[in-house]
Parts: sequence; C-alpha cells; structure tokens
Amino acid sequence: MYTLYWEYMAGSIVVQATLEAIQADYRMEYIDMGAKEHLAPEFLARNPAGRIPALDLPDGSTLGETAAIVTLLGELYPRAGLTPEPGDRDRGDFLFWLSVMSTAGYITSGRVGHPERYAQDDSAILQVKAQGDKDYAAFFDLMERQILGHPYFLPRGMTVLDFYLAMLAEWVSDRQELLASRPVLAKLCSAVRDNPAYAIALAAHAIPDQATQA
Repeated sequence: MYTLYWEYMAGSIVVQATLEAIQADYRMEYIDMGAKEHLAPEFLARNPAGRIPALDLPDGSTLGETAAIVTLLGELYPRAGLTPEPGDRDRGDFLFWLSVMSTAGYITSGRVGHPERYAQDDSAILQVKAQGDKDYAAFFDLMERQILGHPYFLPRGMTVLDFYLAMLAEWVSDRQELLASRPVLAKLCSAVRDNPAYAIALAAHAIPDQATQA
C-alpha cells in the first residue's frame, strides 16, 4: 500500500489523481503545514526536504517531489498510459514540460498564493503578488501555445502533464478570466476536471470553507 502525505490545495492533487488513475491501493495522511507539521522530526525523517507531497512506497521507502513521484508511478504502471515510457519518442518532451510546470509554474504559483513568504513589509508583499500574477499569466500564455493534443497537452492523449497543468490553473487569482482569454487551456482544464481520477483528488483537496465553490 502507498501512503500519500498531503495538504489542502497542494501538489498532492496531482499525485492523488495519478494514484486514482492507476487504481493503486493507497491511504492519505494529512500534514498541516500551517502548524509546521512538515518540519516535524518524524516527517523530516521520511522526507528531509520537508515538502508536500511525499509518498511512502510499498517497499517502505519514501519519495518526495510531485514530478519525481508521478514519473515513477507512470513507469511502475505503464498500462495506465499516464507517462511516456523510456524509449517513447515523446518521452523527452514529457520530461521537459513536466520540469517547466514544476519549476516555472509551481514556483510562480507560490508567489501568487503566498506572497508573504517572499517579502516582509506590506508594500513589498503587494509587489511580489502583482509581479507573480504577471509572471503566472506569461506562463499560461506559453502553455496556451504549447498544448498540442487538443484537448490534452501531448498528441498521445491524457498524461500527468494534464493533471499538473489543470492543477496550476486552479491556483490563479482569477480562474474565470484566465480561461476566458485562453480557449485551448480552457478545453484542457475542462477535460481534466471531467476525468474521474482528477475529480476525486480535487474534491479531497478543496479547502473546507471553499468546498462548495466552483
């Protein structure tokens, strides 16, 4: 059995969606990052980076970082078709765009959602947020141009890239405006939200007082 360490509206959305899609046997253990449980000695013993998500594997080891976790799961469950296998012609493109999403995309989302982590006074925090919104918009402009599968990111069909990109689109300041001005991205996000595995993960990760919001 797998154990997924998760937090609300975190990168663990993608990992849970992947676990659901491959029909893995797993359990979830909530880590309250606001209470700094991710920095507790017992968690750091599993994941020294102190980040969420992390995944306990059936062999007793623990793997961190969303991109690493989903790449491994895709290789362990190739029949699910969620990641191109080593040797596939689009394996390189998959790894490249997964890296872009997990660096340029994910890191920018932190400046949008938690600008207070990047500055100390109120004026600077507002500047971080404003620049984060601009950089996030530029990131999604790039994604709009690179989506080739219509509606999915790669022509081969749905992969974890689609889970990842749809998740990032959940975290913008104005999701409605984002999708209204990027029709290709909007189709991808709609298709992913219709996917049962992603829908289960998104519902599980909804912040309690926002669970009824679209």
